Amino acid sequence: LLSPGEHILTGSFFWVRRRAWGVRVTTTFGRPIRAEPGETLVRTVCLQQCGIGCTIIAHVKDGVLRKVEPGDFPPTSHICARGLSSVKMVYHPDRLKYPLMRAGARGEGKWRRVSWDEALDAIAARLTEIGERHGPASRAWILGGMGVIFTAAVTGFPGACGGTFILPGGCGDSAGQCADIVSYGSSLWYGDDYTTRFEAPAFCLLWGGNPAETEPLKWRRIQEAREKGARLVAIDPRFTTSASRADEWVPIRPGTDAALALGMMHVVLDRGLEDRSFLSHYTSAPFLVRTDNGQYLREKDVAAGGSDKHLVWDDRAAAFGRCDDAGARPALRGRYQAGGIESRTAFDLLAGLVEQYPPSRASAITGVAAETITRLAVEYAAGRPAASYRGMGCTRGSLYGDLSFRAITALAALTGNISLEGHRPFGVNFAAFMTRGAPDLMPLMVMNEAIVTGKPWPIKSLWMAKTNLMNMNPDFNRFTRELVPRLELIVTADMFMTTSAQYADFVLPAASWFEHTDVMVPVGNGAHNYLQLQQQAIEPLYECRSNFDMLAALAGKMGLEGFMQGSVEECVNLVLATGHPSMAGITLERLREGPVPPAPHDVPDFGTASGRLELYVEKLRKFGQELPVYLEPVETGRDRPNAQYPLALLTAHPRLRSNSTFSNIPWLRKLDPWPVLEMNPVDAGPREIGDGDAVRVYNQRGEARLRARLHEGIRPGSVNICEGWSPSDFGRGTYQALTHAAINPAQLEISEPNAALNDTAVQVEKVRG
Repeated sequence: LLSPGEHILTGSFFWVRRRAWGVRVTTTFGRPIRAEPGETLVRTVCLQQCGIGCTIIAHVKDGVLRKVEPGDFPPTSHICARGLSSVKMVYHPDRLKYPLMRAGARGEGKWRRVSWDEALDAIAARLTEIGERHGPASRAWILGGMGVIFTAAVTGFPGACGGTFILPGGCGDSAGQCADIVSYGSSLWYGDDYTTRFEAPAFCLLWGGNPAETEPLKWRRIQEAREKGARLVAIDPRFTTSASRADEWVPIRPGTDAALALGMMHVVLDRGLEDRSFLSHYTSAPFLVRTDNGQYLREKDVAAGGSDKHLVWDDRAAAFGRCDDAGARPALRGRYQAGGIESRTAFDLLAGLVEQYPPSRASAITGVAAETITRLAVEYAAGRPAASYRGMGCTRGSLYGDLSFRAITALAALTGNISLEGHRPFGVNFAAFMTRGAPDLMPLMVMNEAIVTGKPWPIKSLWMAKTNLMNMNPDFNRFTRELVPRLELIVTADMFMTTSAQYADFVLPAASWFEHTDVMVPVGNGAHNYLQLQQQAIEPLYECRSNFDMLAALAGKMGLEGFMQGSVEECVNLVLATGHPSMAGITLERLREGPVPPAPHDVPDFGTASGRLELYVEKLRKFGQELPVYLEPVETGRDRPNAQYPLALLTAHPRLRSNSTFSNIPWLRKLDPWPVLEMNPVDAGPREIGDGDAVRVYNQRGEARLRARLHEGIRPGSVNICEGWSPSDFGRGTYQALTHAAINPAQLEISEPNAALNDTAVQVEKVRG
């Protein structure tokens, strides 16, 4: 029999599933939220790493968090199983209670309890000594949180002491950012604001994502569109819960999304279904590109004293003109001569690329039937507005995940399926704690090499705040065996003894999001656009401290005078008082009343230098990626047949964890108790593997031992282990021992390179005896 608490969880879990199955369910929105006698209701925010930031109501009695329920806020008036079980996380018996100092070898599990003063004194002394020997920038900080105060503190501290902040997106999240930076001029963080914010899309394409389990607000929007008649197609190597609720499932070969998008673009152009007006007025399609150096042709190139404006060919005037000339009718196709310089339109170049990908070739690459590619292209172009929801599978499916995102964006632009009523960002002051200077920045994937080689500069200490980095970073064996020993100081601030904490020198007990105050900014997940106050609901348990309080105390120990000396409320006021028009009228008092939208303000359609959606990217020409070309995955590509490791490993997001967070909650472990290898019977048969058999997944980097789960809902040639499990959950090894840390230099040119976690070749064998 289940306990009453478990009945509550199960009900909410199936409430989420019922929403996923398309059944309308009454939520708390629209009815009063009632407190039991003696209870206090605190409006706050669920700050798990899914990034949605759902409004929740915390029920507190006698200083104890009793339960949580959805807040009365339409965009997030629900709660998922993870959010509901956060109460169990706060009061988990394994929660870290006081500072610990390593008493044995790293990873040995021997610790000594110390006071906060003893821990911070020792850490401050070590940081000072490391900075004197290796330079201030050799000391690094990385975070995995979402709150503004938390983020500003962890980025501001290395700025104050001359250290390095490690850009954290490289653990699989940064490829989409790179694509959106060059296409739209801003990082949408897999948010799809430009490709999904339609009032009533008639057609929805879901690329490499499973929002029914991982992004409930995005799934709600998709379901609302379907209730209005939209057709949904899921493109995914796995038959996910989202795919099961779609009108059609397209099982694509992992990492080939760009080829599918190019094949669809071929059909669009071949049938004349492109939106020429949108291309002419809102994209770089009519811009002329020099054939000699691949750069955009600008007025200064052909006229002395000319401006930096892009040139187009004006069909109306039969002459060259500036891209912003009123009344011009820019040509989309053709070659032109100006001042002895030959040029072609960017659209002409894109069309030349697309011509190389007829449906037959795209089919051979993706494994999707040519007839399906043709039909999808016609439906997408005709079903305007058509929404494209890009998931994390696209960014992680190949070392070139940014090209997948760019190709999907180009398809949307080609058909005019871009919403100009997109995200209106908040001008929050993230630099509030950088009064002593900004930190040096280093991408996560570059940090891996900097620890070993000392280039571009050495990293000798690492402070990890609310991030289980060693469990999420690729190539686990190399990281723990080669990188960790080279670090002279490792500090972990977390709620539990995570995999990362086990390798630390100091482990500091962190407060939960119910135990401190912060401000939550939407991260552009296409769900809502409201600023929210994460109000403290209870006092920190045991000797736990917020990351703000930890670093404020450390600042004092290191003599960083005048830094982080105000209260949290004063810091909230500081990050709100920016003078940005989006923040007009937004105060701490107003946020206490509930979520607040940005104040009306004008923003450009796109943040690129040209002010347009850029289909052609000049600075990527040296990599051959100025256009959204298709490149085969580095390990699982057809041009690299691997008889030794013939299967493509996927590491999909799970439904009951946010990365490794919630992996130790008993409620959720009863529903998802251990890792499994999903495998198609077609691949299992020749290996004599049956459902439930113990198997070994391995490659040249490592192995993982676990049970097999056979089903036909995963594309042959692919296997999946949901991410977030710890090494202790496997019979031997871990799934991250299989992945690699190759760096894409083109992504580094834009922002930060992305770990291609799903571009991993493996072999599977049955464990006998």
